[in-house]
Amino acid sequence: MSNILKPQHDPCNILRNSLGLLPPQATERILFHLSKTIHYEPVIGIMGKTGVGKSSLCNALFQQPVCLTHDLTACTREPQRLELSVGERGMTLVDLPGVGETPEYDEEYQSLYRNLLSELDLIIWVLRADDRARTTDIDTYRALIEYGAEPCRFLFVLTQADRVPPLPATSMSLPSPEQVLSLAILSSQTAGQFPSSFPIMAVSSHTGYNLPALVELMVHALPGQASSAVYRQLKPEHKTEEAEIAVRQAFGDIAGTAFDTVFNPEAYSPGWAVLLRRLRRKLVRLAERLWDRIFG
Repeated sequence: MSNILKPQHDPCNILRNSLGLLPPQATERILFHLSKTIHYEPVIGIMGKTGVGKSSLCNALFQQPVCLTHDLTACTREPQRLELSVGERGMTLVDLPGVGETPEYDEEYQSLYRNLLSELDLIIWVLRADDRARTTDIDTYRALIEYGAEPCRFLFVLTQADRVPPLPATSMSLPSPEQVLSLAILSSQTAGQFPSSFPIMAVSSHTGYNLPALVELMVHALPGQASSAVYRQLKPEHKTEEAEIAVRQAFGDIAGTAFDTVFNPEAYSPGWAVLLRRLRRKLVRLAERLWDRIFG
């Protein structure tokens, strides 16, 4: 059976019809601004030293495999641009070289990171939970902040939470109470080392521990125009109701902003201002309601 929607059922036409009281040219300008988000392809950088589990984390989060992993050798010595796509939505994952290999590499990598900063919507910095040797990571992060990177662009993730001592006697999908306490202490210490706008998240790619919470944090950290496309790429088992509400609201906010680029109700008479605000609210609600049909 064909999955082509009838014109009257197409989400963009539904949005267009909701603005039927506006001049057609104004409606098309609003939809043009909104379409930039609908077709936006985000770029996320994954940073961290070699061996911390960057690729394992990506493979745990995203539906498509992103890199072959190896426990003993560096998988990523040059930036790899991995184009992910699910349905009609796509994004790029930049798997960056690991710092801490040699001084010569670190200098080269820092220059590479600086050049990529403006392109990345979000940077996920991966640290191994049981690794206390973080001098290189700290120095690199400070250098990027001095270069002008904003702390709100970074998410710091502690991986391999299941390996933090004291290890339980038997394999467990969730950390033991003693491990939870250790992870809380490590997260607090890490927050002091890497000041950011977001809390430190401890996860386990192996057991899946805290990956849904990381997804919720990601959608809040991503720019509004990027969150929906990224969310589409994530594995269903890590998606939560709270995360979906957040991306729907972000898309609704984008629709409202698109309306604002064309009309400012304050510039019109009171009667027209009331009508414009009403149309704006209708557009925002419709965008949120149609989100799954647009990005699904």
